[in-house]
Amino acid sequence: MQIEQIEFDNVRYNPERGAFETLVKLHDGEQYFSYPAHVYAPLNAEFAFVVRGLEQAARKAHKRTNPELRMQHAVATGIAPITPRQKSLLDRLLGKVAA
Repeated sequence: MQIEQIEFDNVRYNPERGAFETLVKLHDGEQYFSYPAHVYAPLNAEFAFVVRGLEQAARKAHKRTNPELRMQHAVATGIAPITPRQKSLLDRLLGKVAA
């Protein structure tokens, strides 16, 4: 288990809990995992303290979480996305009735 990269979603302050919260995305090997993380701190806490706390919370969740319960991101494939010129399956099946 080697964490190569850590990304934070928008960090926000929750005054109800008195904590900073975010969704942390970890790149471990070939896979990406996301964990909700929070750190209790006052609104005027130093940024380095908040980031370190969120990172530690995510690493701790990644270590102890049952692999079957992790929020795992799909691996990108070579399949091209649908372009606007391609019709959706529903449009192709129903034609103009689906409009």
